[in-house]
Amino acid sequence: MLPASIYTRAGAEPRGIASEAVGNALRDAILDGLLTEGQALPQSELAGGFGVSTIPVREALKQLEAEGLVAFQANRGAMVTGLSEADIIEFSEIRAMLEERAAAQAVARMTRLDLARIEDAYDAFVAGTSDAPDGMARSGPLNWAFHGAIYAAAGRPRLLEMIEALHRRVDRYIRGHLEIAGRKQVTDTEHLALLDACRRRDADAVARLTRQHILDAATISVDVLHRRRAGEG
Repeated sequence: MLPASIYTRAGAEPRGIASEAVGNALRDAILDGLLTEGQALPQSELAGGFGVSTIPVREALKQLEAEGLVAFQANRGAMVTGLSEADIIEFSEIRAMLEERAAAQAVARMTRLDLARIEDAYDAFVAGTSDAPDGMARSGPLNWAFHGAIYAAAGRPRLLEMIEALHRRVDRYIRGHLEIAGRKQVTDTEHLALLDACRRRDADAVARLTRQHILDAATISVDVLHRRRAGEG
């Protein structure tokens, strides 16, 4: 039986394509940890819960499969996928290469309006990932909003799209960082260093700090994943 709360998420969606509403609700539930690795996703149960036919449910699941969040197993249907420690490291190394380049290019083109958006995103992350009960759930979108605001200034929409897709793959593991005492303060400090480098228009520093931020986060994500799975075992 799937958690009933996943269906209320779709109710908050604006009217539109049913498959998008279902997909958004399932994506949020996976990223927030409500639906965990190995969880079966029966199409008939989902259709009944969301009040739709199985067609939009299947379309939503296929989209989530393309995003690496769901897999279809022979004779078992769809289920939530997870990443191995090696997967996290590899995705993060690819991210580091792309994001340090995007960050450097962004600084070269950054306008005062771009910088204002980055500053607003930084403030939103600091405030939104406080000790509030939903701090961990909000950390993913707020973290991407900050980094995405930097990369958007590069004016490379295809590069930004690739980076966002990779970020989505590891987002649920990055959110787990807030489980670690003191980690929020470290993240805030690292984000502030990036912001200050943007203010100075220091492309080399922004690229270097971006790369280090991603690779350090990968190491922490692997450690959190290892401890979680050891606990489950």
